[in-house]
Amino acid sequence: MTPAAVCDGGALDCGGGLLIAIRRALNGIGVGEILEIRSRAPSVEIDLPAWCDLAGHPLEQTARDGSTTSYFVRKGR
Repeated sequence: MTPAAVCDGGALDCGGGLLIAIRRALNGIGVGEILEIRSRAPSVEIDLPAWCDLAGHPLEQTARDGSTTSYFVRKGR
């Protein structure tokens, strides 16, 4: 899956600023394009899918590389 943009959240969790970074990154891509979100925070694995459902941005795929997980989100609406 080839993303249109990448948002590297590092160790930020969804309550600690990651969602703000994601929203900014989503503003830079078109509807239907993919944003890759990279995170090392374990809680994102639970929180991000729920946020994607609420925000209308489908979570298409996840991939783990060492301590970093990539979440591939398709921009909705």
